[in-house]
Amino acid sequence: MGQDMINTTLTEGQQRLLNAMPELADCAFPQVRDAIPAANYIDPARFDAEMVTIFRREPVLACPSALLPEARAYTRVDLAGMPVLITRNKDGEAKAFANVCRHRGMKLCVSNDPVKAGRIVCPYHAWTYDMDGALIGLPRAETFPGLDKKDLGLFPLPCVEAGGLIWVGLDADNPPDFAQVRGELEADFDALGLGRMQVYDRTTFKVGANWKLVMDSMLDSYHVTRLHKDSLARFFVDSENVIDRIGPHIRNAAHRGNFEKTKISTDFEEMRQMMVFSYIPFPNGIIVASPEFISLGIVRPIATDQCEVDYYMLINQPPADEKTENRMRRSFELMGRAFGQEDYWAAEMCDKGLRSGTMKEVHLGGMEIQIRMFQDAVTDRLKKAGQA
Repeated sequence: MGQDMINTTLTEGQQRLLNAMPELADCAFPQVRDAIPAANYIDPARFDAEMVTIFRREPVLACPSALLPEARAYTRVDLAGMPVLITRNKDGEAKAFANVCRHRGMKLCVSNDPVKAGRIVCPYHAWTYDMDGALIGLPRAETFPGLDKKDLGLFPLPCVEAGGLIWVGLDADNPPDFAQVRGELEADFDALGLGRMQVYDRTTFKVGANWKLVMDSMLDSYHVTRLHKDSLARFFVDSENVIDRIGPHIRNAAHRGNFEKTKISTDFEEMRQMMVFSYIPFPNGIIVASPEFISLGIVRPIATDQCEVDYYMLINQPPADEKTENRMRRSFELMGRAFGQEDYWAAEMCDKGLRSGTMKEVHLGGMEIQIRMFQDAVTDRLKKAGQA
């Protein structure tokens, strides 16, 4: 199969979804009429409420563990207005801090790529920190009489590494409930092998659309054989997806064209050849398991009509030969086209259409019920906070 396979056993929840999948010939598409207010996507006040109520109070997905595979390394990511520094200390523990020097507020890490180093040096005045956030040195310390380095360590942010993903809380005074990314969700991601994988390649897409329109593009099986008719459609078929929740997160099982119920097993590497597990880790994650790699998308809202998506292609092993490398490179380019030029292009066009003011609501059918599930999770949190 090209990439070396690693034996992984499906969890009870994954197996339950898999066993519930009908034969392709027996698929029955849900018949649903639904609608969501268009204002949910374009109202600036709602966007501001989402940033406070969801991105500042929930665990937010920052990056895959594979981005920092070794100790004494760090990287950066901007999440909902918070510049975040992720480090892996000498003991291999992932930690998070505000990516802000305690001297003058300069961003400490400005590199687009992870940095392998034993310390973090501010590019402005060379104040220096270790991977645990302690200030360990500064030039001309005598010019700061009375300064105690213990008082000026990096500003810590709550952080948890679970299931091969690094999650952060963006409000240090009100840490999120990380239990919702532990347990069953973590076990599922362990079964997919996320924690053992490495980054083949990655890119960032700048998208001129509301962040929830990007999430919707991954929650809609209706478009796959249509929007992606010249790219991904040959790998998929219209089918009856089997969907459930793990807390606020969505888990989905979908058919490939070669699915046969009699061949169902407990082994993930076997099953990924004939079906697709996908996940929407709430609030900003997208995970799709392909036969040879896993696609991870991390959506980062910027403004009501603007977001960025970090895309990671995760693989089990480095390509063993030139033929495998060429195939993986083509796959990465194909996914870049499918996401950037198709899914996110469609999100941008929908955003422009909704901002025309001609639509009061967005219509959903039976192959888009996951959109309702995700949008309800957002709205429920706003309501509980008195914001909707």
